[in-house]
Amino acid sequence: MLDASVEGLFLNLARAEDSVSRLDARAQTCGFAEGWATRVDFMEANAWGWLSGEIVDMEDLILHDAEMDARLPDQALRATYGLVRARRRARGLGPELLTAQGAAWLSGHRGEAPALPPSPLAAAAGPDGSAAGHRDLIAELVHQVRTLSRGETADALEAVDEWIQWTRRLPERAPALLRAALALEGWRLVNPLPRQNYVGGVMVAHALRASGRTRSCLLGLEAPRRTKLQPPRGFIAATTVARLAYWLNVIAVGAEMGLGEIKRLELARQVVLRRVGDRRADDRSADLVDLLLARPLVSAPMAAKHLGVAGHTARRLLANLGASVMEVSGRSRYRAWRL
Repeated sequence: MLDASVEGLFLNLARAEDSVSRLDARAQTCGFAEGWATRVDFMEANAWGWLSGEIVDMEDLILHDAEMDARLPDQALRATYGLVRARRRARGLGPELLTAQGAAWLSGHRGEAPALPPSPLAAAAGPDGSAAGHRDLIAELVHQVRTLSRGETADALEAVDEWIQWTRRLPERAPALLRAALALEGWRLVNPLPRQNYVGGVMVAHALRASGRTRSCLLGLEAPRRTKLQPPRGFIAATTVARLAYWLNVIAVGAEMGLGEIKRLELARQVVLRRVGDRRADDRSADLVDLLLARPLVSAPMAAKHLGVAGHTARRLLANLGASVMEVSGRSRYRAWRL
């Protein structure tokens, strides 16, 4: 028989495996996958800012990305936007990102993109399915946590490199998501980039994608921690098994939230198309809906250029789409909308 804590860990692992697989499969067939991924980037940045004490409105992030700021950007907005930039950079690269140089690049350092090592979270066959096999695996993982160097170097990138080398020594028979949970816990313990601590989560999500565990999405790990899964009281003093169970729960809820966002956008699309469905054949409202799905923010000039219509026509079409389309700039000129 398994201990209750170990049994709970593997239940969380099963839930995470199921949620991540469903999200990945849905994202592969999603007709607006790029627009959805961009929205997840903003959700992640907004949540990370909240967790870090940098309260930034989602609309301000979106407007800043489009260079349509409603006000002068402050330090909180710039810091929070760093996560949006990091996730975009991560989607453009493969395993070469998983280095100390890659971490520096994700944290906002300028320069060339890094060049190639193997992924630390390559897919594995899985542990022995027996109770003894599960116990042995967990004991090995707990031992790995104890071997982790913590704050023994003052150089941040050297500490990142030590963390990366440590992740590569994790037992290959452990499932990829369990090793991802261990990597997240290791990053929390080392905390090499306290001002950009989102980098660890982006690197873990990217490693899962680079290894093939997720093929079409970059998991979100900040939003679930804000909305549902703030670490419980006593988390730091909890056992390693309990902390790993927490991180697996974060992975599972993050995947479920990503799937929920796809469903929300699909429902909004259906509502808007139903509203405009009986108009004349040359009406461009359906094309405008596709643009709103593909981009998190649409301005009247952008819509006019995409549809090949005059600016006043684009504004009229946007106004006729109903309450599912929200004006976010709060201005009378240079206005912007999102679905």
